[in-house]
Amino acid sequence: MPSADQEIHAFTSGPRQRLALYATVGSLGRAATSGLPSALVLAMISIGGSAADGAVMVAALTAVAGLVGPLSGAAIDRLEFPRRGYLAGVIVLIIGSAALVIGIGQWPLPVLIAVAALTGLAQPVFTGAWSAQVRRVVPDMPLARVYAIDVGTYNVAEIAGPALVGVAFIVDASVPGAASVEVVLGLYLVTALLLPLVPIPPRSATHTGPVIPFGRTLAQMRVMWSSLSLRRNTFIGTISFGAFGFIVIGSPLLGEDLAGDAGFGALLLAMIAGGALVGTIWLARAPIVRVGPGTMAIFTTLLLAVVLLGIAAAPTMTVAFVLALVFGFVQAPQLTGVFQVRDRESPQQARSLVFATAASLRTGAFAVGSLTAGALVDSGWRPIFVAAALTQILSVALGLLFAARQHRRPNSR
Repeated sequence: MPSADQEIHAFTSGPRQRLALYATVGSLGRAATSGLPSALVLAMISIGGSAADGAVMVAALTAVAGLVGPLSGAAIDRLEFPRRGYLAGVIVLIIGSAALVIGIGQWPLPVLIAVAALTGLAQPVFTGAWSAQVRRVVPDMPLARVYAIDVGTYNVAEIAGPALVGVAFIVDASVPGAASVEVVLGLYLVTALLLPLVPIPPRSATHTGPVIPFGRTLAQMRVMWSSLSLRRNTFIGTISFGAFGFIVIGSPLLGEDLAGDAGFGALLLAMIAGGALVGTIWLARAPIVRVGPGTMAIFTTLLLAVVLLGIAAAPTMTVAFVLALVFGFVQAPQLTGVFQVRDRESPQQARSLVFATAASLRTGAFAVGSLTAGALVDSGWRPIFVAAALTQILSVALGLLFAARQHRRPNSR
């Protein structure tokens, strides 16, 4: 491992180089994470199982990730060299993905579910905690641009991950499910090779106070309730993301029905991410300043519900692809605003904790959505997408209900 002097020396490189390294590793790790749920569903279909079996594996993966997120975030916040925590996480992801490659089609479903759950232990490393480091890697760049780039890594990941998985499923005629999971494994391996190059500064270089006790670090989560804007955005962002559980499970069924191949369903997810990438680039060039991020989150979430209803009624794959692009474009301002609020409200001592906890809540919502979608599989993909639209509406309703009045802001910031 590098010494503290080497870490600080690496940190003195130019901001563009630092941001490029951060974004590259984030895109690769998040691409693998984004592609894994689709890979599991397609894998179960390919071995003669059902999408419902894949949904259970996805739910196990994401439910565990949701539970351990706060703990992993708090642990990283306490490390003098945070990069070591991320390296440990990606190694766990590599081992879990490799076990799934070997076991799918060979091991019984309960064992595969257990392996998926164990893999979920490390998922918060890239789904949330990585974003907590971007301001430390490039403190000398404007906030809006930094988080536009960070959101862009999610967009790139959500294009590349499902797209590569879908293409592997379509092209590989012999063992399509296993090939799809192998793509995920390969992405995690490349991530592990590049991660040591990211110049994350030591904790002592960016924090003035000593490491606080683990329990006090976890207690910083109270800001997620006591801050009105963070509470509202957490409710809306969390429940809204649950709709993706429906989308991931319903997309292969949509592809099979409208295009004759379940692999086209994974490409639908890539179209959503493509639209989000276009929206993020547009926001970076022309940020929305007349409407606050909270109002924008409400408006865009309701619009997402309308688009999902359109997908549920799509007569052809082409129409579904176009609406998927619109869905992604509308999602960009929602996610960018949520990240900026999260950055503003996070205590210095617990930034990874807040980011990882928020991401874990979203992951938990995804697990609930995927399980519910699995129960609806026999009804077809159209009811699944209608349920996804209703989830978006529910997120706004609960966000407004539970953030209806101002609470006293916390002192520990």
